[in-house]
Amino acid sequence: MAEILWRECAEWLIKQQVILPDHRVTWPSAQVLDLVYTLRDGVVLCQLLNKLVAGCIDLKEISLRPQMSQFLCLKNIRTFLQTCQNVFDISPSDLFEPSMLFDCTDFGKVLHTLSVLSKSEKAQASGIKGFPSFAKNHDYYNDDIYRNLEELANERDYAANAEQPYTLADEEREEAYDVYEDIIQYKPSKNVSASHVHPVEKRDYCIKELIETEKNYIEALNMIIKHFMRPLKNTLVADVRKVIFMNIEELAEIHTGFHSELYKACTSSQYKISECFLHWKDKFIIYGEYCSKLPAAQERVEDLSNKSEVINQAILRCQQEANGGKFKLRDLLSVPMQRILKYHLLLKELIRNTPKTHEDYFGLQKALDAMLDLAQYINEVKRDNETLQIIRDIQASITDLRMPEDLELKDYGRLLKDGELKIRSHDDNRLKNRYVFIFDKVMLMCKSTRGEQYSFKEALVLLDYKVEDVASSVRVGSRDKWSYFWLLAHRQNKTALTMYAKTEEMKQKWIDAIEKALDNVCPAALRTTDHIFQMHSFEKPANCTECDKLLRGIFYQGYLCSVCGVAVHKDCIEDVRSCGAPRLPPRPPSVTVVPEILRRNLTSAGRKPYMFKVRARFAYQGPPDHLSFDSDDEIYVTNKLNNMCWEGYVARTGKTGFFPPDHVEKRPPSYENPFPSPNPNAVENATLAPDYINTMLEGHDWFAGVMERDVATKKLEELPSGTFLLRISPKQNGSYAISINYQNQVKHMRVCTSDNGQHFYLSETKYFKSIVELVNWYKENSLSESFNGLHVTLMIPYKKALAGLNNESILGYAEALYDFQGNSPNMLTLHKGDRIIILSKAGNQKGWWKGQIGENVGYFPYLYVKEIFD
Repeated sequence: MAEILWRECAEWLIKQQVILPDHRVTWPSAQVLDLVYTLRDGVVLCQLLNKLVAGCIDLKEISLRPQMSQFLCLKNIRTFLQTCQNVFDISPSDLFEPSMLFDCTDFGKVLHTLSVLSKSEKAQASGIKGFPSFAKNHDYYNDDIYRNLEELANERDYAANAEQPYTLADEEREEAYDVYEDIIQYKPSKNVSASHVHPVEKRDYCIKELIETEKNYIEALNMIIKHFMRPLKNTLVADVRKVIFMNIEELAEIHTGFHSELYKACTSSQYKISECFLHWKDKFIIYGEYCSKLPAAQERVEDLSNKSEVINQAILRCQQEANGGKFKLRDLLSVPMQRILKYHLLLKELIRNTPKTHEDYFGLQKALDAMLDLAQYINEVKRDNETLQIIRDIQASITDLRMPEDLELKDYGRLLKDGELKIRSHDDNRLKNRYVFIFDKVMLMCKSTRGEQYSFKEALVLLDYKVEDVASSVRVGSRDKWSYFWLLAHRQNKTALTMYAKTEEMKQKWIDAIEKALDNVCPAALRTTDHIFQMHSFEKPANCTECDKLLRGIFYQGYLCSVCGVAVHKDCIEDVRSCGAPRLPPRPPSVTVVPEILRRNLTSAGRKPYMFKVRARFAYQGPPDHLSFDSDDEIYVTNKLNNMCWEGYVARTGKTGFFPPDHVEKRPPSYENPFPSPNPNAVENATLAPDYINTMLEGHDWFAGVMERDVATKKLEELPSGTFLLRISPKQNGSYAISINYQNQVKHMRVCTSDNGQHFYLSETKYFKSIVELVNWYKENSLSESFNGLHVTLMIPYKKALAGLNNESILGYAEALYDFQGNSPNMLTLHKGDRIIILSKAGNQKGWWKGQIGENVGYFPYLYVKEIFD
């Protein structure tokens, strides 16, 4: 009979529609613990009472997602018990104690309370018979099956076994969905000519659905404004109207503009659908506020309708005027939330029916990512609003908690765990019962007083402590439930606490919560970066510097560097650029650069023909007919299909496929194929033009500008033998001179010019068309050809030697294509044509290289230069 009792209780709950008919409690393998888990957090119990008597429990007073927080679960259970007594007239003697359910110490008493409730007058009004169906010949509630559940419940993981109940909230969501479908959903019209967008294929139908449903949504917003906001202006005070209608007028204005751009994208080639979503994403952020405040708005409508017949009748008239009374105001208010969470589904369907070669294919993927990011942001804002209310409730329940000035409990982070522990301080060695709250930054230790009230005892800054796990040795047959312990030790060994839990599983969950709190405040990834990151609450919506996605929620959304102001997600800390490197400025307008014909770029006749080479800016994992490549991979472009899709093959793998051009950048001209040809052999046998010579002196690392002879001597005598420079001699009327350190002596040679000024030479045995050609020749050939006894070449440009003294290895050289103004000491200012010594490419993926011009060293954007390979 005892086994039948809990099963009949489960059946009664199913008939009351608070748990689903196929719930795990109905399975043949079901045990009484499955029903315990279903009821243990108090949510189903509160929903049950609201089902029996609508509105008897204010949903604001309970937590619908307590996640087994003891504080929240017990609050729900107490709300249920109080309502049973006040509304259903159940005697206190028939009510169980909250701990009997949460701690599973007497589930039989819980079943007794529910049985009495099922047979109460108000419950019987539902027409559903109470339980048990059999006569009570003895007290089945006291059977051992219900008295030995505590240990079993503690040993099993609630989260792994819990199942979401079917609640009134589910019904409300279904009703809201029906309203959305009826008002907004696209219904294909037989009269195709009535629309400006004529569907021809599946993709066109997706676009038409997007346009038409957006138009319907704007009409729905305007209906709320016209038939509810304005008529109720004289009935509801301004503050109440603000709570109920929030920012609906602003939403209507935003979506009118959004729809206008969407329409243009479908009727003009100047716009793309993807660009519409990307452009309006920032405006859509206000949905975070709307969706988080929606439950309060709907509850205010219900509350006002129940308390004031005047307001109720006014709302009914508005509903009748708007839609013939078909939809309630509270349901219409949910339409904006339904709409904003639909966009990613509409985009997924559009992408599914868009060819990968379509010019907007990759743009639509970006738009989808943006709308998914927005949806996650909105959900996190909703969740954070609930979390903040929970924290406020906790702060109010600790009667003697004294917070520092201008601080609230929320300033210590999110609640990670709470519950009862036994704690022994090593200072006095006394074992005490404590109710503990773990937040990101602090651990509060309180004493339970009565109901939901606690007396504050102590607060620990968790960052000052470390966890030391201790292997628990529990004696077989021991009845001590608090035998599983660990140490919380001060990092400077000032004190320590021994903390006791009921089971090994509970102990591990407490340790995990403390370690999670420590990692939130001081993430392990901080060891890999030079930033000074701290958890931070951003007042306004912000984006992660690294991944460019929204920092989600409304408090402690991410981490802020106190030095450079960079904001990141926790998961992005490890990848963020160095604190020293400045942010990459926008790339200047593209200009046509005449490609330089340099060296032969094909080394084997077997290479496939290609147009030019590119370098992968970052990794890409494409669909089956697309390429997959890593950052810095070389890719040979064979076909430019359009601005959004190119075709080519990866040098490393040889694989051929499509790829998005915004994932790559052009190789420096020296890598380009100067003679593209369908015949590889034709390229191999072609006669190439001679190497291009840059005759501009200012960009070369051996040019010193105007410099006196003694200054050159002083500069070179401290540098290695073979180091040289070219200078303009002020004493020789601006003539050029070469100075070189040869065997620790500095020699000076005048560069002469021919009579017509067209050629340069050191001796009349060899003439050159430019100074640069002269220098390049003597880099390869000894100066002894012109000066007896000077057996040396021009080996080391003096700027390169100076860089060597600074312990920087030279990776190569680059020429500035654009001006760039460095606005901080660690940035290098560029002028078009500057020659830069490349010292480091460590910041390559973030867009920065480190280099040197003259004696100035700093970071510069590598997209502003072209690498020189001479």
